[in-house]
Amino acid sequence: MIKAVIFDLGGTLIEYAGTYQTWPLLETPGLKAAHQRLTAAGVTIPPLAQFQERGFALLPGRWQQATAGERNLRVAELISEILAANGFAMPETAVLDEAAQAYEAAIQSQAQPMDGAQALLAELQANGYRLGLISNTMFRGAAHLADLARFGLDGYFQATLFSADANMWKPNRAPFTQMVTALAVPAAAAVYVGDDPANDVVGSQGAGLRAIHIRSSDRFAVPDSVRADAVINHLAELPAVLSSWQ
Repeated sequence: MIKAVIFDLGGTLIEYAGTYQTWPLLETPGLKAAHQRLTAAGVTIPPLAQFQERGFALLPGRWQQATAGERNLRVAELISEILAANGFAMPETAVLDEAAQAYEAAIQSQAQPMDGAQALLAELQANGYRLGLISNTMFRGAAHLADLARFGLDGYFQATLFSADANMWKPNRAPFTQMVTALAVPAAAAVYVGDDPANDVVGSQGAGLRAIHIRSSDRFAVPDSVRADAVINHLAELPAVLSSWQ
């Protein structure tokens, strides 16, 4: 019997992409905002185009290292690496943190809740499911908690885990294991819902959970070797899947 439902965040409960449908291009507003904040603080930095180009070049490799469990990734660290790669000195920590928060705020400003997200969480809570959230993100968890509150999606989760805060990244077992422990359910009684087959489906199944792939966009390819336990196109389809498994 399924007792807990654990969600991904971006692309599952909240869409952060705005008008940018491919990654890492969707990080464009954040990089622009960070560059603007550093410039306003009087920091010597490369031109915006060069700053962005270096950010786009660094992100895929750094993200791969994080999801492989090799090292953590935070926005402030990314900004510092962009500057170092271009041969520029590091600003004071406080300024770097302000630039990171400006980056987060720019991405958050274009975020929108997924259709039916609040109604679904309320229904699942009313039906007695324990709810959790695991997000692969280089943002501070506080930023995403603010998004959940802004869209009325807070107050439903018994536990949340944000990778940059915890230094635990999907598809590794650690975040899933920690989450089911926090929810006080065995892995076999939990299901994970996410839009990224490689991290969400593979990761949760590897930790002993069932996996539901929500096809909310075309952002992620589905490898031939990946088989979710169920596939949905909209959050409203989730209760019927859960009911069929009870």
